[in-house]
Amino acid sequence: MSKNPFEIRADMLAMAKDYMDKQYELNVSFAKDMLAQGKQTAEEFQKAIQPYSVEELMKKAQELYSFVSKKD
Repeated sequence: MSKNPFEIRADMLAMAKDYMDKQYELNVSFAKDMLAQGKQTAEEFQKAIQPYSVEELMKKAQELYSFVSKKD
């Protein structure tokens, strides 16, 4: 069963969201560890745990979709 272009785009968006969510979780975990060790300030911690924006998510989805739409 083949997927139509809208389903493929939806899949790419879901993959990008999963990727960005996992990256965010890793960043938060790392930032917490660094803060606990005293190697990071509260300001650096706040910056590290900023959630990703919709624009960043769309950019990642487009990056993944470019692989699908490539004609090679």
